[in-house]
Amino acid sequence: MNRYLLAAAVALLASSSALAQVPPDVAAGLRKIGQVVDVPNTTKLYAPFFKEMKEPYSGVKVVRDIAYGPDPLNKLDVFTPQAPQAGGRMVVIFAHGGGFERGDKRQPGSPFNDNLMLFLNQHGMVGVDINYRLAPKNHWPDAQQDLASVVRWVKANIGQYGGDPNRVVLWGVSAGASLIATYLSHPEFYGPEGHGVKGAIMHSGFYVNGPEGSNYFGHEAKELRERSSLDGMKKLNIPLQISHTEVDLPDAIVQADRAKKELCDAGKCPTYLEYKDHSHVSQMYSVGTPDTSVSEPVLKFLSSLK
Repeated sequence: MNRYLLAAAVALLASSSALAQVPPDVAAGLRKIGQVVDVPNTTKLYAPFFKEMKEPYSGVKVVRDIAYGPDPLNKLDVFTPQAPQAGGRMVVIFAHGGGFERGDKRQPGSPFNDNLMLFLNQHGMVGVDINYRLAPKNHWPDAQQDLASVVRWVKANIGQYGGDPNRVVLWGVSAGASLIATYLSHPEFYGPEGHGVKGAIMHSGFYVNGPEGSNYFGHEAKELRERSSLDGMKKLNIPLQISHTEVDLPDAIVQADRAKKELCDAGKCPTYLEYKDHSHVSQMYSVGTPDTSVSEPVLKFLSSLK
């Protein structure tokens, strides 16, 4: 195990310690940034935690840019623990954010989102990190169809990477969370065989499209309503974890609170969390650092699905 993974393992075992929260200096920096998406300055706060994280990663097999469809963005990476294990491992598919207009499964020269994949591997799971089609070139329902293709690819192929095709979980942030919600809430994307997943984790997602519309979802009131996910989520029968952060985008907080209320009113209460001191960006950047305030609830939820 390399130094990065060893440090992360020690941190996760110390969940009751003071390190299981955002370090005060980082929290102060995040509050100074405020309720906006600021990747460069958030990266400056978190990059020092990953100085020892260098590829190739010890004990991990990484296969990048596997095509799951014909578009150049139809690519995924698979991270698999090299240690042998009897039986297939849980598979977690991660969808990045970016407003359906930007974002990537990998940020070259930075530890993000590889930190998420290594976290999953460290806990005995297979990680699948995906790209999907984006606006303005693409629009509804291209990304949702891409996620459906990813799930089908995983079902057909993940066994050769040590994964269990019958234990698949979706995990996403921001637009990635919205992508997951719209996929799950619209059965036309997966057909009579079902959505194929055991549960879903959605950080700071958007579940009701607003009247301002978007380059991806459109602008007409009727199509915005039909392309929202909250009503369809009320019909799901799988565990959901929904969250926002304390220093989140204001609309992300409103959307998460609304989703919780309406799902609970429908008798489908999700696991609901607010991540103290974190921002829209920092919540994912913290995974794999001594701050386990986000990673611990994620791990607890995933463990409950086994």
